Amino acid sequence: NVTFTNDKYPRAKASFEIQKILIKKNASIGAGSIILGGIIIGENSMIGAGSLVTKSVPSNELWFGSPAKFIKNI
Repeated sequence: NVTFTNDKYPRAKASFEIQKILIKKNASIGAGSIILGGIIIGENSMIGAGSLVTKSVPSNELWFGSPAKFIKNI
C-alpha cells in the first residue's frame, strides 16, 4: 500500500492545483511509503518501505527514511 498525494495544500483555498507524480520504468516503491505531489521517481530507483518522499529521486538510486534521503547508487 503506497499513498500518492496530488494537492500540496488540500482545502487551503477554494481553487487547487493538481500535481502530477511520475514513476519511471523499473522503479520500486516499498510498502507504506508516501509520495508527495510533483515528484519524479527515476528509472531503476528504489524507495524503502515506510519512506516519505518529498524530493524527486534520480535514476538508479536507493532512498529511504522520513523524509527520504539518498542512501547509495544501485
